[in-house]
Amino acid sequence: MASDSTATTLRERIETTARAFLSAFEEGSTQENASLVNRDVTADCTRHMLPASVHQAVGLPPGSALDTTQYQELFAKGMKALKFTKNTMANLVIDTEARRASFTSFAEVHPRNAEWYTSEQAWVLYFDEDGAKVKKVVEFCDKDTILKMSNSTA
Repeated sequence: MASDSTATTLRERIETTARAFLSAFEEGSTQENASLVNRDVTADCTRHMLPASVHQAVGLPPGSALDTTQYQELFAKGMKALKFTKNTMANLVIDTEARRASFTSFAEVHPRNAEWYTSEQAWVLYFDEDGAKVKKVVEFCDKDTILKMSNSTA
């Protein structure tokens, strides 16, 4: 069993990585650098979007996962029409044994040619051994928000 200080260090690292992961969406859109969305993930990270109906809204095959390249391309497409600000994390729960974190987030979405709106999501992140990188993302999206985003980028 890991010592208390090792668990604390791992917990702190997971929290730092989770916060940086979420921050990358705002930083990437404001800096117009889509690659930032992948800075805190492993090269083989997969991203899974829920509910299943979201796949249709963003033009993906049902039940598919996105690799880092596909997700970055989707984010880059969105950045042309949208900016994310005030991305805020809430309800953070960290499990050091399972190397997972879950949280909810709220962000302002600013389309270039429309009024801003709020995006709410829930996330589950799976981490590598030391908690420094995310190796799997499960993102539960507000479908209405995803449809608004998709319509902005169409």
